Amino acid sequence: MDSYLLLVVLLFSLSALGLIVGVSNDAVNFLNSSIGSKVASMRTILIVASLGVLLGTTFSSGMMEVARKSVFNPGYFSFHALMFIFVAVMLTNVILLDIYNTLGFPTSTTVSLVFTLFGAGASIGFLTAIQNGLDPFAFADYINVNTTVDIVQGIFSSVGIALVAGISIQWLARLAFTYKLEDSLKKLGGIFSGIAATLIINFLIFKGLKGSSFLTKEAVTGLLAYQNYILGSLFIVFTVIGQVMISVIKVNPLRFIVLLGTFSLAMAFAGNDLVNFIGVAIAAYQAYGMFADSGVDARELIMDSMAKEVSTPTFILVIAGLIMIVTLWTSAKARKVSATQIGLSRQGEGSEKFKPNTLSRSMVSAAGGMSQFMASIGPAKVQAWIDKRFTLPPPSKDKDAPAFDLLRAAVDLMVASSLIAYATSLGLPLSTTYVVFMVGMGSSLADRAWGRESAVYRVAGVLNVIGGWLLTAAVAFLAAALFAAFLFYGEFIAALILTVFAIGQIVRSNMGFAKKMKSENLVDDEVYLLSHSEDPISMSRSLMAADIRRSANIVAMAGEALVAKQKRSSIRLNKEIEAVVNRQRSMELKMTRVLKELKLDATSQASVHLMAFDYICDLSQSARNMVEDQYAHLANFHKEPHGQFLLAYADVLALFNPYMSRIVVALESGHAEAHADLLNAKRRIVMDINRTLELDVQRYRQGELTTRQTHLQTKLLLELRDITALAYRVHKVYFG
Repeated sequence: MDSYLLLVVLLFSLSALGLIVGVSNDAVNFLNSSIGSKVASMRTILIVASLGVLLGTTFSSGMMEVARKSVFNPGYFSFHALMFIFVAVMLTNVILLDIYNTLGFPTSTTVSLVFTLFGAGASIGFLTAIQNGLDPFAFADYINVNTTVDIVQGIFSSVGIALVAGISIQWLARLAFTYKLEDSLKKLGGIFSGIAATLIINFLIFKGLKGSSFLTKEAVTGLLAYQNYILGSLFIVFTVIGQVMISVIKVNPLRFIVLLGTFSLAMAFAGNDLVNFIGVAIAAYQAYGMFADSGVDARELIMDSMAKEVSTPTFILVIAGLIMIVTLWTSAKARKVSATQIGLSRQGEGSEKFKPNTLSRSMVSAAGGMSQFMASIGPAKVQAWIDKRFTLPPPSKDKDAPAFDLLRAAVDLMVASSLIAYATSLGLPLSTTYVVFMVGMGSSLADRAWGRESAVYRVAGVLNVIGGWLLTAAVAFLAAALFAAFLFYGEFIAALILTVFAIGQIVRSNMGFAKKMKSENLVDDEVYLLSHSEDPISMSRSLMAADIRRSANIVAMAGEALVAKQKRSSIRLNKEIEAVVNRQRSMELKMTRVLKELKLDATSQASVHLMAFDYICDLSQSARNMVEDQYAHLANFHKEPHGQFLLAYADVLALFNPYMSRIVVALESGHAEAHADLLNAKRRIVMDINRTLELDVQRYRQGELTTRQTHLQTKLLLELRDITALAYRVHKVYFG
């Protein structure tokens, strides 16, 4: 097997990996409306989406041209150089998408593909020109500048188009239906169902037929000739069916519209975005076939024949579709990315993932001012009528309540699938992520889902995601350019090194992601058990005891590491206490919200839980400060703590450890420690800490300690004293 064939095998392997990491991020977008509206069980949603993906893969043949010739001019490169452009593109895509998946950020595989092709093509084109004695700055010779600009403009203009479409269509739909769908559907449900179903089928079937790999041009032309008649008939049929379902069968037709939209959007995704995952590998496979048939040396064969139109074998598309489907069913990262968009578009309160910033506050303030101005100049009766139509229903207390209703889900799917499929029919690599995300944000904004309690957080989230998109373009270009330059000089050895690096990066990120998801699931489980417990105070005590135990154990182990000068142990303990503090931060708002649901007889009991949690957060923060300062001291090679201090510190910890264990046992068992005994134990520890602290200050004043030594030693003692006092307060809060 020659080396270039090995590169083709490598590219197909990376494509399979790219399908997995890419689908986890991009393909999940077509599930968000169904998942957020709880239209059906997760199993049913995935079955419908899988069928859409499988059919959509056969409509993607025409989009494969993007990977072969749209961004760079293949006629400028030799087969040898072209293969390394493809390797650089695939490696960059796989690594970049996996990073975004781990962060839970939706990004665009289309943007990633276009800019990696741009970066790798520009890099190797520049180096090839220098090598051949040509002008390296004649970019138009090796980069299709006009085509690339058109593609980029199409991708980023879709953001504005999708946002405006989402806002306008959803505003009109909500104005017509209000939130009382039971009443309004009886009058307008049939017509809306007919319009939605017809639009979906129009854009997906008739506009998408041009890219089909199994229909002949004559068959497509024949169907398109009767398009208007077919669509008119479909509108009448779907309108009648929808009205019959509402009036006779008493079934909400929006459920079927949402499932049809999920199928159609999955189909549009596969038709438009499949090129992002396998287009490069297929282009390399086709290039290798041309090289094998030519008999010309790889470094001499110029690949101008790649500019010709070549059809993609259907079996390759189907295999890719099957990999995508398996990923949909199994990917935990896909669920995390989906949660980001659903969280930003949900109706009502909830835990906000993003922190507000100056820009988000300014935008919310400006929007509020504009809203007040428009209300002041418009007729009061009209404004009152509109406000009445947009009156929000009372929030549901059900943990599994939908994030938004079926009307918004139907609008999201109808608008997004139409835009994406239309772009596919024109051969434009529109970003599925951008369209779906911005339509969802626009519809949630029109639906008044962003209230005063959540607007700044939601806007900040949208800005973060958009900023991530822009970062995708820049990072994809630069990373692909660097990888391509490395491959240009290192060739096959460089390809091996970068492949090992990419695989290692993905394995490492998946291990870290699994650990993070386990921690997040643990938080959700704890909050759920607390809110549904018949004895919430007992459950609260158990939760606090577990955190005290974790922090106390970390403090004790950090003390042992300090005495033994174990820097590696300090690194590990620093990560462990960081995880504890981050977990408590993620629980902070949930702990406040759960007060509504606690099964308590008296209000004072609820405040007991809240105060205890506040003390625990302070306690863990003190432990974190101790471990961080200790790690920094050892990592920076400062002089080790004084020997007398280490002896005294060990004695204090010998009292501290059993004292903390007594409190933990009391909280877990519900049997309080004797107040006087516990108070005496606390005072003994504090007295020893104060005595050691005074000795350290004296040694410092006498010149026996450096400033760094004194800072560490006093910091450890002061934080340990705070932890001792806070643990006592937790016991006192629960037991009086």
